Amino acid sequence: CAELLNKWAAASQEYSRDLMTRAAEYARNAAEVFSQQPQYRTTIEGFASALYWVGLNFATLTRLGGGAQWSAQQAAEVAEEALEVAHSMVAPDTPAHRVAELFFVDGVLSFCKAEAVASKYIDDQGRPQELMQELLKKSLQTMETAYSRWCEAYGEKHLQTVKAITMIGLLQGKLNGQEASIEWYRRELRIREELQGELHPRTQQARRTYTSMIDERLSSNMPDAKVLNEAIAASKAASVENSTVVVARFLSEAGQFKNAEVILRESQEAASEAASQSASTGRGEGLKAKSGPEYVRWGEISLYCAELLNKWAAASQEYSRDLMTRAAEYARNAAEVFSQQPQYRTTIEGFASALYWVGLNFATLTRLGGGAQWSAQQAAEVAEEALEVAHSMVAPDTPAHRVAELFFVDGVLSFCKAEAVASKYIDDQGRPQELMQELLKKSLQTMETAYSRWCEAYGEKHLQTVKAITMIGLLQGKLNGQEASIEWYRRELRIREELQGELHPRTQQARRTYTSMIDERLSSNMPDAKVLNEAIAASKAASVENSTVVVARFLSEAGQFKNAEVILRESQEAASEAASQSASTGRGEGLKAKSGPEYVRWGEISLYCAELLNK
Repeated sequence: CAELLNKWAAASQEYSRDLMTRAAEYARNAAEVFSQQPQYRTTIEGFASALYWVGLNFATLTRLGGGAQWSAQQAAEVAEEALEVAHSMVAPDTPAHRVAELFFVDGVLSFCKAEAVASKYIDDQGRPQELMQELLKKSLQTMETAYSRWCEAYGEKHLQTVKAITMIGLLQGKLNGQEASIEWYRRELRIREELQGELHPRTQQARRTYTSMIDERLSSNMPDAKVLNEAIAASKAASVENSTVVVARFLSEAGQFKNAEVILRESQEAASEAASQSASTGRGEGLKAKSGPEYVRWGEISLYCAELLNKWAAASQEYSRDLMTRAAEYARNAAEVFSQQPQYRTTIEGFASALYWVGLNFATLTRLGGGAQWSAQQAAEVAEEALEVAHSMVAPDTPAHRVAELFFVDGVLSFCKAEAVASKYIDDQGRPQELMQELLKKSLQTMETAYSRWCEAYGEKHLQTVKAITMIGLLQGKLNGQEASIEWYRRELRIREELQGELHPRTQQARRTYTSMIDERLSSNMPDAKVLNEAIAASKAASVENSTVVVARFLSEAGQFKNAEVILRESQEAASEAASQSASTGRGEGLKAKSGPEYVRWGEISLYCAELLNK
């Protein structure tokens, strides 16, 4: 129980004082039991494990300000005493992983005392900042030793080693800033995903932490020096006319949308000014005549802006009506420019691209309820008209990826209209639920076609294909429930991490979505049928005495901590009752005598609970 409750607390969004108080009590009970038994190998190992969990659970209780009868200071003293006894038990033949455990708990205790000083739970010796730094540095040093010892014993990809990785990330952040910790948190997440599975609560906690850190990093919106240097180099290599767009594209691909738009808007204003000068010197009427290189240049930049603002909105935590209104206006301007140019290959491609972004951006505006001069209904009509013209341009030699784009926009428009019906932004034809289902099913069908076509053209790991994957996940969730969508969202996240990098805003948005879905799934706390079946099978294979613990361990390893504790507590109560019966029939004094198999059994279960509640 000491172990179980520790694991439960660690997998929660924040440590609970109630859980950790119970975990500490279980660990103390277990240590008391094993300290009074004959010194056999099993009881010595039980005592060592109990001391480990006493140290860990009381250290955590120190950080939380104490609990039950223990103040923070008293909790720290209990942890220190347990560690002192544990260190005294170390012998030349003590396994390396056991020694690593002591370094780990030493590090946790130093960290928890630093946090308790910061919260004024324990005495700061009149020098709070200095003492905190000393404790944090000591903690980092011992954690690095624990990490090294566990790596030697198990390798990095092990559930013991990953505990040290978690703590090193936390301590690096405290001592050396966020940048020093990000890689450690990323490493923790990857190892937990591999070892515990993506849906395990402890993996989810690691994902939450990593997601939060990337959010914080991205919120500063500072240009990355490497990206800017690459952009400048590309700018020098490009023609003068296109250099601004090249720089903006580099910034956009790195997720620096705001900086990219500033550059493009300045370029657009310059094109407009050049057009006016051209008209005044008799070299043409520029924008007024809706012809000439300056006008085409203005349309090209409008097209880049239409794409940029759509991506910016998609990478944000939610779509912004302001961003999408501007994106729609840029797309409409670009379409107007290219529709009036001579029908060369470049202008035809420009017109097709502009229609794509008109369809996409006005569809999104439909979902948001319209913007500027467009109501939701009017936005939907603009999108439909653009798609009709785009479809009419498809020829036998039109590339497959271009056709896929049209299916994609068709699917987005159907989805956005379904959402607009739900929000009462557009007419529901007197049958809202039925119409919504029709639109969502149509959307899913066209998205699957787009996905198939893009896979044929590019393969699955491509930034076009992943757009369809995102939408299929969303639509599966709407139509068939969360379970049908989780794998699609996981696939999207993995592809974006590989193609765009883990720190890209669009990757981060995918991570937020996936994290939110797993949170929702875990909050139901329903036992997984497969896990329960494995637990039952293991129970039957084990001895009757140990079957309960086997089942509880299976549940705990699957992150079903609450169910595991219920089983262990029932077993503990049964052990207590058995001890009482044993005493009454003269077979021993059971718990009262603090000896006998029933008492040891009670201690063993306390030890499991101490671990469980911590986890």
